[in-house]
Amino acid sequence: MKRTATFKLAVVTAATTILPVAWAAGQLAASTGDQASHKVRWLRLPDATLECLDFGGPKGAPLLLFLPGYGNSAHIYDDIAPAFTERFRVLALTPRGQGASSTPDSGYTVGTLASDVRALLDSLDERTAVLVGHSVAGAIITRFAARWPERTTALVYFDATMDFGNRDSVLAANPVPRPPPTDSSPEGWRRWYRDVFYGFWSNAMQNDIASYSTDSSARNRPRLLPALLRDATSHPNEYRLTKAPILVVAALKALEANYPWLRTTEGSAARQQAQLYLDRVLNPWYMAGARRLQQERVDAEVLSIPGHHFIFITAQQRVAQAVLQFLGHLPH
Repeated sequence: MKRTATFKLAVVTAATTILPVAWAAGQLAASTGDQASHKVRWLRLPDATLECLDFGGPKGAPLLLFLPGYGNSAHIYDDIAPAFTERFRVLALTPRGQGASSTPDSGYTVGTLASDVRALLDSLDERTAVLVGHSVAGAIITRFAARWPERTTALVYFDATMDFGNRDSVLAANPVPRPPPTDSSPEGWRRWYRDVFYGFWSNAMQNDIASYSTDSSARNRPRLLPALLRDATSHPNEYRLTKAPILVVAALKALEANYPWLRTTEGSAARQQAQLYLDRVLNPWYMAGARRLQQERVDAEVLSIPGHHFIFITAQQRVAQAVLQFLGHLPH
């Protein structure tokens, strides 16, 4: 049965101060409205309504679609997406149960989210697209390309090739846990995100957190969303089934970027423990995923950049240039 959807325009005017409900973070107020260069549209499916950001681009240009990682919204790409609008029509899709998208009772699987991407393309009358995925979205774009190779122009993975089967054990091995927030005020949350959780701040991060739905159904997200990680764990990636050109941008985790609260503790035991963990556990886990992709797709390009898991924010210019160069080599 063909899945039908309607794609209706709705430009959102953000209030000066927004108090979002962010299930992973508590409450955080946005000091300014969303000033990013996009329009907010809504993809209406039979069981969900998904937020889609339209960054523009030349009429008739190839479509480039960004998909965020676990818990993030399409706004996480607000800073980097405009770098591609000269050559592409650029969109970003917020998955079900994340950001301002609705929270249906089911559908939190790699296969369903890949079908949501297809529904978006169908609603736009777009035959093909370049798909860019961060983190767990790597599994989604892989599944899409494996199911519909004729609709996939290229695949770009932003630190998105890890094996989720041993994710919990890898993260549990961290010997230097992140300090918890001590100030529950909005500004306290902002400082904690900036100085501890991410170690940086940007307009995209601000817009991402401020976009979270205040609908009562969003309270179900902590219960529903983990199903996506479980599904990504139980279904191996299918790189060998894909045919589109591939670029992997892998973040080589640096201590300064991943333990920002230790930046001023040169020589401390905690820094030494953290560095050992990065060298012996975390980076090998991420790199093993990239090697696996290369084994199944020997023609894939892999670029490693020192930094943070959100490498497309912390190394925005370098990442954008690498992606544009990669896409520039594709046949038109």
